[in-house]
Amino acid sequence: MVTTYKGNVGHLMQHWTLCELLSLADKHHTPGLNYIDAHAMAPLAIKNENKGNTAQFIAVRDRLSQSRQSTYEQAWYKLEPTKGYPNSAAFVANLWKGDFSLLLCEIDRETDDELEPWLECVRKSERCKRAKLFPDDWRKKFKGGLPAPSETGLKDGALTLVSFDPDMCSSHWNVAKKNRRFFYPEDLEAAMAAMQHLKGSIVIHLPTYSAFGANPQGAVIASANSIIAGAGFTLLAVVRVHGHMMSLVYARKVPWWAEITKLPDCFSAWLKEI
Repeated sequence: MVTTYKGNVGHLMQHWTLCELLSLADKHHTPGLNYIDAHAMAPLAIKNENKGNTAQFIAVRDRLSQSRQSTYEQAWYKLEPTKGYPNSAAFVANLWKGDFSLLLCEIDRETDDELEPWLECVRKSERCKRAKLFPDDWRKKFKGGLPAPSETGLKDGALTLVSFDPDMCSSHWNVAKKNRRFFYPEDLEAAMAAMQHLKGSIVIHLPTYSAFGANPQGAVIASANSIIAGAGFTLLAVVRVHGHMMSLVYARKVPWWAEITKLPDCFSAWLKEI
């Protein structure tokens, strides 16, 4: 089976934001990165399954060899852009200069078959302290507990970065028939419970790509805030493309939090240049 990717402006939003977060953390001399991904995807997806809305994505890809101005573009250029599209973990392994650990959750079996040999290569790096694949629904792993940086071989003061990538964030509780590719308030509650024991700085990156099903962005943000604020997190940035796509960035005990608040304006300025 050939792994697929959307190849639309949502990928630009998601990974521009991720790369900027990594760049900020690195600039502030974070001694390590404990990266946890709930929706890992393939390390290099080959087939673009999106039939439309690809113009901006293609424009950025085609200019990589000329501009490479943003952190995102510089990293993407190094990750074989002519062969496919990399996942978030590939950006992390490429960009992070210090020690790191990876915990990748992925429910799709064919994708797992691609992730494991990639992780074998990553483990050969002296900077990689641990790299594990959880080949099942992320909810099961989170329920069983998440590793603290110290449990992965990282030094004190390491940043924990938790990444989600659902098709859609829903603001509705108690949905009778849930889509496992969606993210519900109950999921956010479970995620907060899994993170309560984690000490030190934590950043959560939560994109959503659709407002269908009576899930306007304002309602999604209000729902998420009502849950996540109780766990000590603060919403620092909402990086938007339009009324459907946005990336929410939350943080707890992050000294450089003020710089995260600048991301929405920076992304909008970058996107206008395309």
